[in-house]
Amino acid sequence: MARREKQLFEPGTMVQRAAARKPDAEVMLDKPFAIQPDLGTSFTVADLAAVVESFAGRLYALGVRPGERVAVYKTNNADIVAIALAVARIGAVPALLHPFLTGDTVNALIDILRPRVVLTDADKITVEHWETSGFANGEVDVLLAAGRVAGFTTVDDVLPVPVPDPEFADPSAVRIITHTSGTTGLPKLVAQTASGLEAHIGFQRRVTKLRARIPLRWAMCTSFVHIRTYSALGTVLRRGWPFAMLADHDADTVREVFLRFKPHLIETHPNQYIEWEQFATDPTRPLRHVRFFVNTFDAIHLRTVRRLMAATDRRFVIYFQGYGQTESGPVTIKFYTRSVVRWAHDRCVGFPLVGRTRFRTAGTPEEPGKIEVSTRGRALTYLGQEHRFADQCDGEWWDMGDVGYRSRWGCLHLLDRKIDQINGLPSGLLVEDALMERLAQLREVIVLGGGKLLQPLVCTKSDAPLDMPAWLAATADLPAMHAPLHVRWSDLPLTATAKVRRIELQRMLAENTLPILSGSDFLAREQI
Repeated sequence: MARREKQLFEPGTMVQRAAARKPDAEVMLDKPFAIQPDLGTSFTVADLAAVVESFAGRLYALGVRPGERVAVYKTNNADIVAIALAVARIGAVPALLHPFLTGDTVNALIDILRPRVVLTDADKITVEHWETSGFANGEVDVLLAAGRVAGFTTVDDVLPVPVPDPEFADPSAVRIITHTSGTTGLPKLVAQTASGLEAHIGFQRRVTKLRARIPLRWAMCTSFVHIRTYSALGTVLRRGWPFAMLADHDADTVREVFLRFKPHLIETHPNQYIEWEQFATDPTRPLRHVRFFVNTFDAIHLRTVRRLMAATDRRFVIYFQGYGQTESGPVTIKFYTRSVVRWAHDRCVGFPLVGRTRFRTAGTPEEPGKIEVSTRGRALTYLGQEHRFADQCDGEWWDMGDVGYRSRWGCLHLLDRKIDQINGLPSGLLVEDALMERLAQLREVIVLGGGKLLQPLVCTKSDAPLDMPAWLAATADLPAMHAPLHVRWSDLPLTATAKVRRIELQRMLAENTLPILSGSDFLAREQI
């Protein structure tokens, strides 16, 4: 039993252990840490461990103690990870809030969290509608990671002190708090335990053992406040592999970092992979060394998988697609090779992790049913909304909020989010898959219901005008639609993992607050 506990995922000690095993392992960033900019963008795991230890010492000097909560709401940067690990180093609990949350949402979440300290920065203090007056009055301690604001303490004002080694006696205690995407309203605060997080990384630790003697260069461009970043980092640190963490998914930034870092494995959100399709024709070949692609957030368009595989010079390449969510951890996995992707089904998200997860559904391709899963990696609860968490549980089974069916081969097909289902249509996502496959100029397409005809919204690469003859040909055998509304990708309401917030999008359309590119209204009138 003691040996098992020693192997549990512990954010508070994983960097120190990694530095003891392989201190010279390379770490690369696309921009320096705001909390220690002199470190630059290339350093070692030993340097990272020193940053974590120093910041933990500052928090300890500020009065943070084991078991207390520290809310982290700061400008997007990889130092969010270092800060979270520093909080955990004390034995306190990091509560990670996405940098792009609105002030109103942050108010509501902090009210639920009631943290000992709020870690933020000068830019975030000025976020509209964020009520920080109570902080200045001493109701909550605030530490600014960067910049200065009158009445607030900045990180340079606090000298680090030695931090006692934390005791992690209870694997079922909360270790880290993240939040859901908020696609259906206020994000839910998800409490994660050490035993649950260990289940998240158990499968990938077994898979990576196959490559343990040959270090992989791992690059991550994922949300720093999503639990997936920490389970991935836990695996990388245990293996002692070099890794890169990118805050900016812009193609120019990614190209520059990848040409320097030369990654063998990359992971990002599916909608960001779409942006990187352009690397298939990039003469600099920034993905030429990549052997493995990973995404664990949503189903990927197969067009994107093929384009990414065309961007690497490796003869044999594997794309890993995981299906899961913050509350469940990984549930199923799908492997693509260049040959598999030729015949694979767009909505297939693979098979359960043997001995670790199961799923059940009564759905069919024509009438998809709800998807429930049983997994060792389930979170503990929703803070402040425990009843909502309990409502999604049926004993060991967790309602994913998705609908789909089990194929005759035993794999899971994900057809829609339950809340996004369109009356009379088995799967809106399948319609979107077909359009993405047939129209190479699309950056994204969203199909909404609510009327007699579907309403598509399209984002094109570089916001180029939509090729209407090609659109009409592509939609000829699909359900009847209004003419597409052309919108910029940057104008869409997105979650922390770059998913489109469809409910918010429908509200924006109804209130006429979504910018529509020139010509769309004319096209709509012509077709309707």
